[in-house]
Amino acid sequence: MKSNRPVNLPLSQVIAVNSKSPIAMASILHRISGIVLFLLVPVMLCILQTSLSSVEGFESVAHNGFLRFVAWIFVAATAYHFVMGIKHLLADMGMNEEFKSGKTAAVISFIIAAVLIVASFVWVMF
Repeated sequence: MKSNRPVNLPLSQVIAVNSKSPIAMASILHRISGIVLFLLVPVMLCILQTSLSSVEGFESVAHNGFLRFVAWIFVAATAYHFVMGIKHLLADMGMNEEFKSGKTAAVISFIIAAVLIVASFVWVMF
C-alpha cells in the first residue's frame, strides 16, 4: 500500500530539484534577499548615523571601500527583492499561474533585477 504521507527530503535533493526551475529559484532568492535586508538594516542605520554625525564621519564612510560594498549589497538586495516582489504580487493577482508564463515572468524578472544590480554597483562603487 502506498502512503500519502509527506516525505522529508534531504537538503541536497531539495536544492537539486529546485535549481532546475527559475520559478523556484526566484522564490527562494526572494526569501534570501529579504533575510539579507533584515540583517543589514541595523548596519545601514549605523553607517547613516556615522555619515550624518560630522563632516569627518561622512568622509570616513564615503572613502571606505568595505562600507560602500556593504551599501551596494543592501541596494542590490533591495532592487532584487522589489522586482521579485512585484512578480509575486502579479502572480497573487492571477497572472502567470501557468508553468510557461510563470517561467517567462521569472526569467524577465531575473533580467530586470540583474540590470538594476549592475546599475546600482556602478552608482554606489564609482
